[in-house]
Amino acid sequence: MMLKRFIFLCALCLPCILSAEPLRLPRFFADGMVLQRSQKLPVWGWGEPGTAVQVTLCGKSAKTKVQADGTWKVYLPKLSATAQPQQLRVVSGSATVLVQNVLIGDVFLCSGQSNMELPIRRCMDKVADKVRSYSNPNIRYLKIPQQFNYVRPNTDMQIRPWQDITPENCGEVSAICYFMARQLQEQTGVPIGIVNSAVGGTKVDAWMPQQSLREFKAYATEFDKLKYHQENWPDSIRREESRAGNEWERQMIAADTVVNRWRTAGYDFSRWPVADIFSDWGKAGHGSYWFRHTLTVPADCAGKGATLRLGAMKDADSVFVNGQFVGNTTYEYPPRIYTVPQGVLRQGENEIMVHLMSQSGRANFTRGKLYQLEVGDHIFPITQQWQMAQGSSMRQKPGSTYFVDCPTGLYNAMIAPFQDLPITGMLWYQGESNAGQPDYADYLVRMVEDWRSQWHTEFPVVVMELASFQKGHNPPLEKGWAITRDQQLLATQRLTRAALAPLADTGEWNDIHPQDKDIAGQRAAEKMSKLVYGK
Repeated sequence: MMLKRFIFLCALCLPCILSAEPLRLPRFFADGMVLQRSQKLPVWGWGEPGTAVQVTLCGKSAKTKVQADGTWKVYLPKLSATAQPQQLRVVSGSATVLVQNVLIGDVFLCSGQSNMELPIRRCMDKVADKVRSYSNPNIRYLKIPQQFNYVRPNTDMQIRPWQDITPENCGEVSAICYFMARQLQEQTGVPIGIVNSAVGGTKVDAWMPQQSLREFKAYATEFDKLKYHQENWPDSIRREESRAGNEWERQMIAADTVVNRWRTAGYDFSRWPVADIFSDWGKAGHGSYWFRHTLTVPADCAGKGATLRLGAMKDADSVFVNGQFVGNTTYEYPPRIYTVPQGVLRQGENEIMVHLMSQSGRANFTRGKLYQLEVGDHIFPITQQWQMAQGSSMRQKPGSTYFVDCPTGLYNAMIAPFQDLPITGMLWYQGESNAGQPDYADYLVRMVEDWRSQWHTEFPVVVMELASFQKGHNPPLEKGWAITRDQQLLATQRLTRAALAPLADTGEWNDIHPQDKDIAGQRAAEKMSKLVYGK
């Protein structure tokens, strides 16, 4: 009888034992991180309720116990900047967590949309000479991948590894963050940490907490919708939209009179008319388009590897050289820079084939970009005269929900989990998705106030002015951007410890993502330096 009672009690306790949280920290407490100097430093995480926790860093320690809900938090005293990597040590019972290669310096939170995300590799035509030989172990970069939660704030987040700056690994580093960090680190001599929590194509609303958005008239009833109360709402929408999108693509390929035929021996390209790729051919509608161009390569270039530049296109493309696939891009903005492997080019005539898929809007090739084949030092310009055929005509592709741009989702998943982890300042580059909104300043001011409230400090804020874009349009599309620039200035005037970094004199008329991020980073650093260091 006693044995049965003992087994019964053990069975009751087993779920508690199995559900006990192992000792852990938020994921951004990771090897290679930078922590803020000269401010009280919080360290927190999860563990087994009731157990003691001791946190040690730079010879300083703090102790606490894990609360009944499995959480714990301590504050280390202010630390000075470090010249050598340190170890963050957390001990609780028999468990130990070590975070290696930690630096103490100045940390900057960078957020916004695609121009904040734009990586170095997308800017190499402008900045290659400045990054190819630069290394700096005292600059550390953390990218937060896109994630969202409409229902509630998250307590942790997915991350990519912290990395220092080298020519080999800087390709995916935000270009504006890279150049701002370089200037600040060289100026101060202390380690610089950059946390990039940005997502392309997002509005300011996505970065704001729900309680603040409720105060705006436009959001009076927004949060009554199902998606703010049902955890799996996005999953059901994704399944249906994926089904509709796949069916559209299936029908487009099934109806295509060119696909899989142009490769056959004896295919008659003479039936394809010659077209100017910069003309208004996209008015023919959506669907599948094919473009063919030939160029002559001399014997000394045959067989060598090459780089093919095809500007930019709307929407998606797949590219072939002499029948071999060399690359594809799934949306309109990235530059088409494709590597042609060795052995593909031949002496004499070479064929370039572009399969362009128009999904929405008017398909086009972007003027003013590079269209050329590069073989070593040899450059072969590609003219705008191509043969063209429309493979299939389709209705517009069914739209899909851009989940990360829904209100409050990014704040909950990509800002709230930081709690009050100290930062030196914040860089904000966003507004393209709110172009022309006459009350944008109200939202931006409130967002900054909310973030400062979360951090319990009035950290400095630098807002990047929108660069110039689309001056050549008639009527000009710049009007909406001009309104936003005015709102950006107004917001910085209404905020304390805030500044606008001017960019209206920079940019590219034909690219919403200008490559001159070295200039943008320099101006961000100058404004940040004045606000933070008084220089």
